[in-house]
Amino acid sequence: MKRRIALVFLAVLLTAVFTKPAMAKDRLAMGYSGTSGVFAGLWVAHEAKLFEKYDIDSHLVLIASGSLMIQAMLGGDLPVAAATGAAAVDASLGGADIIMFGGFVNVPAFYIMALPEIKMIEDLRGKAVGVTRFGSATDFTMRYILRKHGLEPGRDVTIIQMGNSPALVAATRTRAIVAAPFNSPFNVQAQEIGARVLVDMGKAGINFPTTAWTTRRSFIQSHQDLVLRLLRGYSEGVHRLFTDKEFSKGVIRRYARVSEAKIVEAVYQYALDYVENIPYNTHRGIQEVLNQIAPRNPEAKIAKPESFYDDRYVKELEAANFFKQLWGR
Repeated sequence: MKRRIALVFLAVLLTAVFTKPAMAKDRLAMGYSGTSGVFAGLWVAHEAKLFEKYDIDSHLVLIASGSLMIQAMLGGDLPVAAATGAAAVDASLGGADIIMFGGFVNVPAFYIMALPEIKMIEDLRGKAVGVTRFGSATDFTMRYILRKHGLEPGRDVTIIQMGNSPALVAATRTRAIVAAPFNSPFNVQAQEIGARVLVDMGKAGINFPTTAWTTRRSFIQSHQDLVLRLLRGYSEGVHRLFTDKEFSKGVIRRYARVSEAKIVEAVYQYALDYVENIPYNTHRGIQEVLNQIAPRNPEAKIAKPESFYDDRYVKELEAANFFKQLWGR
């Protein structure tokens, strides 16, 4: 009897020593700020369980704007987020513990659209235009294009903060505004009420961090391995987005909250047109943000773009041929 008990005890001991426990996944909330196709790679990575592949239990959280997203991160409620680079730069200039570590979209991914009577940007003089929120990517885009055409925002053209893209469509319909920057699917909705494209910002030849991976500096320093795994999972999601159209369109239907075939197709194409294959941030894009902020914040005039982002993690993945193996180039 004693011998039998000893053998059972030995078996239990050996099992405890040599059986490796399943690795606990890191639960990670990830914020995103809207239903735009710029987030499609994130949605696909989550739905295809590509974060789970790298031991991350991902939870996507929708927060209405980049500035609110920054507040959630600073408050410790949100570890990482896909937020507008302008909000991240603005917060960092104000002393916030915020930094970007990867890029989703590095151009102003908007169409400047206007009612039929507006034939050119110069026709906006004396009129009202809309943006989602002051300091957002839509705000940067509208102010940039107005100044490029000799119009001073606030003096020559009234800029109204509407809150979100559906509100921009509604305000255009009621003629409360005559023009606004639209992403997809809202460009299709704007077109249906008679608006036409004045400028495709993707072809305007400028860089801008429309959407970037953002976190606190303290978080990125204490979770370096997690950040690398996050970027791996996200990058595989982008690859799946580009190579599996039907799966990706199904994901877009859910997250962009659209069902009509032509709108789903428009959002999918929009994602392909703008989402970066390799998630670098751009020095030039962040400099554009600083240029925009400089008139109201002198600190932006002397700030260095490289102090607002940390690209060592993307560089590490590239040095390990991760992207080459993923894309075959």
